Amino acid sequence: MNLSALAKAVNAAASQPSFAAYASGYGAALKDPAKLKGMKLMIVPGDSQLAACEEIAEADAALSRSVGMKPTIFQNDGETTQLNSAIEEAIHQKYNAIDLECDFNPAVVAPAISQAKAHGIKVDVYGATPQEIAQSKVDAGTVDPYAFDGQVAADQAVVQHNGKPFQAIAITSNEAPATAIMEGALVAELKKQCPACTVTAVDVEVPQWQSNIASTLTSALIKNPKATVVFPDYAGMLTYVLAGIEAAHKSGSVRTYLAFGGGTPFIQLQAAGVGHQVIQSDIGGYPVWTGYLLFFQTALDLTGQKTIPYTKAIGPDRVATPNNAAQILKTGGWGTDFVNGFRGLLGLPALKGTALFKASTLNGVMTAKV
Repeated sequence: MNLSALAKAVNAAASQPSFAAYASGYGAALKDPAKLKGMKLMIVPGDSQLAACEEIAEADAALSRSVGMKPTIFQNDGETTQLNSAIEEAIHQKYNAIDLECDFNPAVVAPAISQAKAHGIKVDVYGATPQEIAQSKVDAGTVDPYAFDGQVAADQAVVQHNGKPFQAIAITSNEAPATAIMEGALVAELKKQCPACTVTAVDVEVPQWQSNIASTLTSALIKNPKATVVFPDYAGMLTYVLAGIEAAHKSGSVRTYLAFGGGTPFIQLQAAGVGHQVIQSDIGGYPVWTGYLLFFQTALDLTGQKTIPYTKAIGPDRVATPNNAAQILKTGGWGTDFVNGFRGLLGLPALKGTALFKASTLNGVMTAKV
């Protein structure tokens, strides 16, 4: 184990990413953006109740409006019947494309996707695994580096424990797409860097997060009194995780790592109060960058250009920590260069000054009308 090297890697993951580091993987600019004008785009968050999902959808919609498309965001609670309804509406209303994103396996609506494609609708997805993309037969996908997230969370916990062994509890959702990838990488990294560290996993599926996470974690912490680490797989778990830790009277001794997903409300938890002390990482992509990338993939699809390969259709994940949470909330945390980077790929003029900063922020995207 090289603690210095691990600390350096964690610090790099907590730093602001650069668009240039990813741009070469995104390929060539759109050849004929004018083709997109007037086209209709149905955007379906996997669960509108999760902040990051809604923010990604709003970013997707904002950029699509910039090229003259007409987006609709289909609000839903993640129920399969609602997702099917969104696709059916897109078919009946003659939409040109459907963007499915965030927190669900598109294979559960594969028959509806097949019907949409039979009607000439392009279907692209964010967040699905290669297996799920193959099963659902969508046209293209974008993704987060899930294995990296699990690895860096493990490294961060090892560094903060100065390389000494610790006992951990992982809160998983085994039916969620990214769980197996993140957990596999996390466990493998701990085995490599801290063989004496242990992880006990407890599974709480998405519909039971609000009702079961707090009590499940409290029980696990009481059962494992020496546990000092909790690995919640998803940021949407954090509110309930904090409640579970406080109920077990462990706020002074337990820290959390991983929490994939980002989203403003969860990063806000790190900026003050108990969360500032307990939540050491909230790892995720930036919803604006993620939504822009999904839209660019869809634009390529709609204009007949080669889409970005799955292994290159990746936005950077950043580790939000108690030390950088306030800065991320104030500035967006991913800089501004990605905005003009994507605008250039879409043949749009560059933005400057206040307009550029606004376009790079969640607040600006959530209020954008054009």
